[in-house]
Amino acid sequence: MENNMYGVLSYSAPEILGGQNCNKASDTYTIMYTVISELSPYHDIAHDERLAIKICEGLRPRFNIKLPKLILHLIKRCIDANPSNRPEIKEITRIFHEWSLELKTYLKSVEKKMELIKIELIEQIEKVNNNLSPDNSSLTNKIHPEAIYSSRPFNFISL
Repeated sequence: MENNMYGVLSYSAPEILGGQNCNKASDTYTIMYTVISELSPYHDIAHDERLAIKICEGLRPRFNIKLPKLILHLIKRCIDANPSNRPEIKEITRIFHEWSLELKTYLKSVEKKMELIKIELIEQIEKVNNNLSPDNSSLTNKIHPEAIYSSRPFNFISL
């Protein structure tokens, strides 16, 4: 009797391909890669027995984008060959929640700094405006009586 497996090869963890039973660790195997890259694992190669062998020998999905080290570390944990090193979905959810809280805190601090800069700029502009008076301005909108703004012939011989 043949030992057939059912599933999607590119999403299968190495231990599943090696004949072990599915577990929580095998469920998280490619989830981070898929979520971050928005690509299916091994989308650019044939899904055949050679791919299964390469996955069991250590082939992992690659990224064509630069990632923050924090995210890259989590992805590497998810695709670790040792299932006990992989985080469970609960841990991934907790990590994302922590990152979200840290990001919100950071954005609030940036927003406060921007507001302080804005207030300081407004104060400086008002200070400059208060120091200017109509008498200090060298620009006026008064037109000189000999200024002509219509087309006419010129004859400047001395130029």
